[in-house]
Amino acid sequence: MEDFPVKWKVSFLVMLDKVRQTIARWDMISPGMTVLVGVSGGPDSVALLDILVQLRDELQISLCVAHLNHKLRGPEADADAEYVKELAGRYDIPAVVEEADVAAYRKEHGLSMEEAAREVRYRFFARALGHAGADRVALGHQANDQAETILFNMIRGTGLAGLAGIPPVRGLYVRPLIEVTRREIEQYCTARGLNPRTDSSNLNVEYTRNRIRKELIPYLEREFNNDIVASLLRTGEICRGEEAYLEEQAAKSYRAVLRDKGNESITLNIAALMDLPLAIQRRVVRLAWAEASGSRGLAFLHVERVLALASRRNGASSLHLPGDIVAECQYDTLLFRASAYERGPFHFVYTLRVPGCTYIPELDVSLWTEIWQDFTVTNPGGFPANEAVVDYDRVKLPLKVRTRRKGDIFEPYGLKGRLKLKKFFINIKMPRRDRDQTPLVVDNRERIVWVGGQRIADFCKLTGDTRKVLFMRLLPGSPGFE
Repeated sequence: MEDFPVKWKVSFLVMLDKVRQTIARWDMISPGMTVLVGVSGGPDSVALLDILVQLRDELQISLCVAHLNHKLRGPEADADAEYVKELAGRYDIPAVVEEADVAAYRKEHGLSMEEAAREVRYRFFARALGHAGADRVALGHQANDQAETILFNMIRGTGLAGLAGIPPVRGLYVRPLIEVTRREIEQYCTARGLNPRTDSSNLNVEYTRNRIRKELIPYLEREFNNDIVASLLRTGEICRGEEAYLEEQAAKSYRAVLRDKGNESITLNIAALMDLPLAIQRRVVRLAWAEASGSRGLAFLHVERVLALASRRNGASSLHLPGDIVAECQYDTLLFRASAYERGPFHFVYTLRVPGCTYIPELDVSLWTEIWQDFTVTNPGGFPANEAVVDYDRVKLPLKVRTRRKGDIFEPYGLKGRLKLKKFFINIKMPRRDRDQTPLVVDNRERIVWVGGQRIADFCKLTGDTRKVLFMRLLPGSPGFE
């Protein structure tokens, strides 16, 4: 440290103290533990590893490094993996380094690249935990990541859970840098003479998160609040506390209104449920559905429909929910049970938000759209089934998403001529039961632009003259629930 200015020495000591306090405040690590440190090679994870090395004797812990090469950036990603191996060697810390074909996983499971990378990464961490005999996984999420997450959730529409942001501790995963800013981390890396790698994908503003980081937050700082990150962190802190309290109250209320719990059903007392405050009613419905389905994340719109059913405001006696669950009123009780039969035909039509997100409650999916300016797509067929790209200027707005109609005509990409949509479904061997549940994107001339999850139309394919690209992506669930 002798070669560095006093301000860098101060930065070093301040950083250690902040991380020390965060670890203690959230009870992240206990003496005797082995901590697996996720290291990508970027500034955040490299700083995290160095800080834990400085604190390991004080904390009485052992360390192990974990790195996954996602194979998405070619030689750059390979160089990252080598850098992490060398870094672990300099600290004399064992390392678990693997690689995975995230692109193939994405295509196989029909996920976005971010979702696929996240799933593959956490599966890797689970394996690495066992390999290293570790007790915790330390990740490099920091205060700016937290602020960006809160803003991202706010933009999509969310409740307290979304505004709470990234939890400092979730199970075995801990985030010791969650109260440290990106600027402090950069200063720490300078003070310590660290030379982290730069991930070029973080510069790509095609991704919403990157646009929030590089465009929205600087704009908010410049025009509205030069300390917006701290303000968002404060919001997250408040919401985490209130969310925890409401969840505790909801669990008590759920037990109070629970009439019966069978192997495949949950029964609630309607009168007792409707006597609860609205905020608790919603949470109790989510808890009942989660227990019946074995899933989590029931969308806001579904919750409201269940409450309307329970109060007899919609005139129905049953309601189909995601997870193959039926909510059913039986006299004075509300029953959540597994569906014993297939859903019959239904119809919907919604105006598509371009750009933006349109939720389709009948399918419990969201259709996201973006407009890419002067963007060259070199391989339109390389997108997974749940994504599509078309020439924006060749479709007539407004666009709609709807179910099929009798007499629908489709002009499939890659085939000459037009044919009945029914014939297209037959040709691709789509089961009859799935045809009414396939979303169709149509323009204002009722021309089918995209048979969701299957194929775009030939009339709007990308060409050498394309200047604007309309990107569409189908994702499960509603954007409004966290």
